[in-house]
Amino acid sequence: MFTVGYLGYNWWIAGLIFCVGRALLVDLCNGFSCDMQQVGNVDPGPTVGTQLTRQPVHRSTLLWETPAGQVVPGVLNCRRRSCKLPEHGLDPRIARYINEAGFEGLFKVPNMEVDHALITALVERWRPETHTFHLPHGEMSITLQDIEVMLGVPVDGLPITGAVKMEWPTLCLELLGHRPPDPIPHPHENTFILAGARLRFTWLDALFSGPLAADATDEVVQQHARYHILDRLGTILFMDKSADRVSVLPLQFLNPISNAKRYSWGSGALAWLYRHLCKASESKAKQIGGAVMLVQLWAYSRFPLICPVMRLPLSPVEAGPFANRYVI
Repeated sequence: MFTVGYLGYNWWIAGLIFCVGRALLVDLCNGFSCDMQQVGNVDPGPTVGTQLTRQPVHRSTLLWETPAGQVVPGVLNCRRRSCKLPEHGLDPRIARYINEAGFEGLFKVPNMEVDHALITALVERWRPETHTFHLPHGEMSITLQDIEVMLGVPVDGLPITGAVKMEWPTLCLELLGHRPPDPIPHPHENTFILAGARLRFTWLDALFSGPLAADATDEVVQQHARYHILDRLGTILFMDKSADRVSVLPLQFLNPISNAKRYSWGSGALAWLYRHLCKASESKAKQIGGAVMLVQLWAYSRFPLICPVMRLPLSPVEAGPFANRYVI
């Protein structure tokens, strides 16, 4: 008798839950339908234009105001270059100088594929007036702490300020051991190996692609170390929109190599990234440079639901930047 009553009570509770749940589902669907009908009436903002003064030329304006059937801004082309280490690995003699320069963390950052759609979505929410992402729950931004923790880049020290006009071919010969050749005239092609202070990656890679000789002098070892540092800086931190050139401006801070430790490379990289985010937020922008990998890692850490599978902790956990946690 007790069993029958108990089962009857359970069926009554189940029926009540079903009825309440069905009513809530109907209300939810009706509310969703009403919300969808109101989408066309949403005011995209800004409500007050005294702060966000660049809205007329912002990328988000076209997304709201482009008539149906017309093309809206597409996905940005994120300029990127592979940052893989040599197949034979870094020679311990080169690694010693890299550590002296304070870039050991940057060389532990794994090679990753860039999510162009994710970067584009964040750029659409970037405001050049405030240097922050405007999100539904408030404003967020990328800070010096982020670049230090995620990429292992030093943020303490002197600002990176130096000469912008130098005898760059002479500087390359002095610190890299090679002088860029003079350009071969061609009417329809830029054949300059060194254009201003920007050097072709391919030419530089070909010179330092082989392993370091066993009897290499200390000067040659330092030249190889400068090449690898220059390659990492140009690939991860200071990528421009050409994607096939690297700036030789940092060379002046690598003489001697240990001098690099005196500077805040994270500050310079963050300022460079802000500049590219601001330019990419314009309605006519098609591509973006700078440390886009940092933007992606920042999004993974702040919005865990969109991050890929994370690496299992090693035993013991390997020291290095947080970028090592993600499997791309």
